[in-house]
Amino acid sequence: MKVEVAANNLDFDPVVVSFPRGIPNSIASSTSLGDDDDGGGDDAEPPLRFLRSKPKSSSSRGTLITGEDDHCTYTASASGRGHDGRLTKAYVCVYDKKAGTLRLVPSAERGTIFALDQCAKEYTPKINGAGGEETGTRSTQDQLQLLVDSFGSRKKQKVMNSRASNQVNIHSVVGTGGVMMDSVKNQEGISHDNRKTILEAGGKKVNLTELAHEQARKKLLPQYDVDADAPSKIYNAQLIMGPLAWERISRIVDKVLDKRETGVEPDWIGGLLGHKIQHRPRALTTLLETIDPTKKGSSYRIKVAFFLYFTCKLQNRLRRGTIEGNTLEDCITKIFVPHEVGMRLFELFMSPSDAVGGGYVASNQQQSKLHAHTFILYAIASGWDMKIQSINQLCADIKLDVKVASSVLREAGFVVKRTGKVGSDIGASLTVPLTFPPPKRMKRK
Repeated sequence: MKVEVAANNLDFDPVVVSFPRGIPNSIASSTSLGDDDDGGGDDAEPPLRFLRSKPKSSSSRGTLITGEDDHCTYTASASGRGHDGRLTKAYVCVYDKKAGTLRLVPSAERGTIFALDQCAKEYTPKINGAGGEETGTRSTQDQLQLLVDSFGSRKKQKVMNSRASNQVNIHSVVGTGGVMMDSVKNQEGISHDNRKTILEAGGKKVNLTELAHEQARKKLLPQYDVDADAPSKIYNAQLIMGPLAWERISRIVDKVLDKRETGVEPDWIGGLLGHKIQHRPRALTTLLETIDPTKKGSSYRIKVAFFLYFTCKLQNRLRRGTIEGNTLEDCITKIFVPHEVGMRLFELFMSPSDAVGGGYVASNQQQSKLHAHTFILYAIASGWDMKIQSINQLCADIKLDVKVASSVLREAGFVVKRTGKVGSDIGASLTVPLTFPPPKRMKRK
């Protein structure tokens, strides 16, 4: 085979783009047509089109890439100076089987990969409280639905559609306007509890208190399987991490374990958590010391524990629930975690701050969510039986009260018990079938 390397050509170099937030649905749907598709494309979304131009009309160098589909706009640029922050150089390889040649063509702007910044367009929710079309400010759920519709996977879209179909619209149950509340208020002989919690929807009784409690639980916990036949199948660590963070974690752990096998890095725990013992979370060090990396399934537990290490770093870096920084990249740099891992942590547990100076903030609800994910990951890393011998040391590492941690674990379906006399350690275990605690009743004055 003959290998040829082409020189840079500003007019003909191919433009290579990436989608950090995932492939948009407008691309995925056009590349996944089944054999039964007649090519008409009636249900397919319009293709995503890109425009290449100069950053400014007066610019003599640099490239601006813009794209648009029905849901989002996409932008990326390179100033054309130096390496534009690149650490790698991309080539497009063209193989000619007949001629036996492999031609390497550098991508535009000297091998740049344009990471597209995706921005959702204005969106109008489908239905408002009165059953009509609603305009104006989008709710968080509407924004999430829009993002999933735009570039979420087919599996995620099915999950979101299923959730939407399960929502109960109070105006669709009895009628419209205030008919529901008026009919309830005018009823006589109905107890206060029944009046506020029971509805008839399609022949099925719905307890509104339990429904609200379940929705709040779903915002607190990662995705769970109530029909799982084993404790280890209830929660999935890979879904918690996301594909990009899982891939980065796997590469680092696999590399450290390979060095341990070859004798280059005997202290594999130090290779992951750092060689200064005083800077390691004691709970994770103790946990990893109980894992034999040569046994089957140990690699998975080590990867979960390593991701847990970064969640602990995030919690210890939070100051009054905020992390200051001009950009997301600045905030990720301040907690000293890999980029992909930081992106996932901020996606799950942080929101952009409206304060002067920018940064990211974690609300009380987001911090509770972070605590719940932390202990669920700790249980997964502890073994397939999902049993935690003691939560005390991990609570000390992340400076969390044991009572708060116990309450979070119970909300996640764990059985929390004291393992000895008063003042001793607190243990937790997950069993099947998965059972959540009932809603707490307010005490009457």
